Amino acid sequence: MPDWCPGCLLPGSLIHKNPSVDKIENVKIGDRVLGSDGRYHQVTEVFVHNHKGKMYAIKSKCLGLTTLTDEHPVLSVKRAHAKLHNTEFELKWTRADQLNKGDYIAFPILKEVEDKEEIALPLVKKAMDRKSKPIPKTAKVDDGFLRLCGYYIAEGYVHDREIIFTFNSKEQELADDVIRLSVSIFGISPSVKLREKKHTIDVSISSSQLARLFSEWFGTGAQNKKIPHFIMLLPKAKQRGLLKGLWMGDGWVGKGRANYRTISRLLAEQLKVLLIRHQIVPTISVNKASGMHKESYSVRVVSRRDMTMLSKALGVSVQLRNQGKPPSSIILEEFVLTPIREISTFDYEGSVHNFEVEGIHSYVGENAVLHNCGDFGILIALKGALAKLDIPPHETVVVAGIGCGSKIPHFVKTYGFEGLHGRSLPPATGIHLANSSLKVIAIGGDGDGYGIGMGHFVHAMRRNLDFTYIVQNNEIYGLTVGQASPTTRKGVKTKSTPNGTIEKEVNPLLIALSAGATFVARGFSGDIPYLTNLIAEGVKHRGIAHIDVFQPCVTWRKDLPYDLYQKKIYKLETEGHDPASFEQAIKRAQEFERWPVGVFFKEEKPIYSDEIPFIREKPLVKHDISDVDVSKFIEEFF
Repeated sequence: MPDWCPGCLLPGSLIHKNPSVDKIENVKIGDRVLGSDGRYHQVTEVFVHNHKGKMYAIKSKCLGLTTLTDEHPVLSVKRAHAKLHNTEFELKWTRADQLNKGDYIAFPILKEVEDKEEIALPLVKKAMDRKSKPIPKTAKVDDGFLRLCGYYIAEGYVHDREIIFTFNSKEQELADDVIRLSVSIFGISPSVKLREKKHTIDVSISSSQLARLFSEWFGTGAQNKKIPHFIMLLPKAKQRGLLKGLWMGDGWVGKGRANYRTISRLLAEQLKVLLIRHQIVPTISVNKASGMHKESYSVRVVSRRDMTMLSKALGVSVQLRNQGKPPSSIILEEFVLTPIREISTFDYEGSVHNFEVEGIHSYVGENAVLHNCGDFGILIALKGALAKLDIPPHETVVVAGIGCGSKIPHFVKTYGFEGLHGRSLPPATGIHLANSSLKVIAIGGDGDGYGIGMGHFVHAMRRNLDFTYIVQNNEIYGLTVGQASPTTRKGVKTKSTPNGTIEKEVNPLLIALSAGATFVARGFSGDIPYLTNLIAEGVKHRGIAHIDVFQPCVTWRKDLPYDLYQKKIYKLETEGHDPASFEQAIKRAQEFERWPVGVFFKEEKPIYSDEIPFIREKPLVKHDISDVDVSKFIEEFF
């Protein structure tokens, strides 16, 4: 099968999920992952592909590394000057192979908040458990409870029927704090053991029920320590208790810098997200295993800006260094930007992974926001359709105009042409007539194709040229930041129509049908398998194939959310629609309360080039013109 592999990540790449962090190959449909908006969204499709070619390892300052294929989009900002910070930060999706050292890549600030006044303690007492003391059914989620959680993550473990906290003998005040908290929260007085040879203090809470609960909440073993998801979503003010317990237990604060070390990769990633939420950009570094010491992860805070915020979060005073050079990272309202430290490439053959995220169409790796297949759902469906039809990339050309969809030729391993706004159909027509052996796919948007390009649209349909025209219809001019487009419905308020649009929207399906199109269909970018089959059928069709695609614009059309499309859409074939019936197609194309998708109309008719014998015999490019004398033509016109 031809390699139409979309942008994907290397196996082992970390993805920020709810409730934790996981390798991309373990992400499943139904999981919730962190999106570019700092909230968690459901995974609706999972993709695994075989890739043979270059992989790009993008390492940023502070936050780590992501390894991905050349065409995978990364949310980034171009660096204006190598040694100076930008004064403006315009975020754009950029292919991995078009990023440069020094460019900023974005990491979201967690925005999802879910407060809890108390937490249920779902304790199950086993039949043979006669020693455990009764435990309250709930615990108040306050500073003390969260500080105890922090102590446990840093210094605690479960042994048999006990929760044990081990502190250095110089940390008596921490041990005393755990004792007080255990009594006040659980009603249990811990036992204390001083180990003089080890210079440690063990504080043990005897409860098999709590031991099971803490193992579930915080993981078993130091290598699997984690922060429960309900704590990750608490308001920042409450999370300070956790941070204080963590840092007092297993971290240190010195002059102008602080550090927290753990052997849990998961905990290091969660702590990174937590600190960034508190306006602290940590530097994550890996300490290699040596002798008896396992590989560990240091979460360091080094800049004056970040130490100031850490002091506030921990509620302690710190000694700051003199103001030096500014931090390498930039903190915006929605994102942290870190500059790319290094880009390396290597050859790779094997599986790569990607997935589709509902609504937001993005997810978060170790150090960057990455695009999935969402707005790129059409891209993935197009590639899937071409792969399904077994069409080699060198026998295909993708033509686009200007707009949100105009970059698709850049993301497809084939011939591409990016032209003027509203002008994708004229070059597509010329390419098809010049070389009919190529499969031509024209791509446009609703503003591009149904506005300034409407004249070309009508003529392409009536000529029945043998190529496919896919229009990404989000009912808005997205690239120019939210003006009404020809398909924006009457009454909708946009930047250009603050009182609501006064014109009735155009109906592209009716126009295509009345102009003479021989294949008319509509799909939805959120249903990639279905859209893949529609595009495959359109490309296979002999004649002009017009496919209008619903594509939610989460930025400028918040009144058309993903779930509204899911609610309104139905598939034509489920209601007995006959695509051979022109009358039924016209009727279905006028439905507005429900939104049909599928093939509206399909018929076989002679194509445009059938009427031109010179082209019908063989493609124009294969005619021998070496003996053609054009001198008379030149003399006549020049």
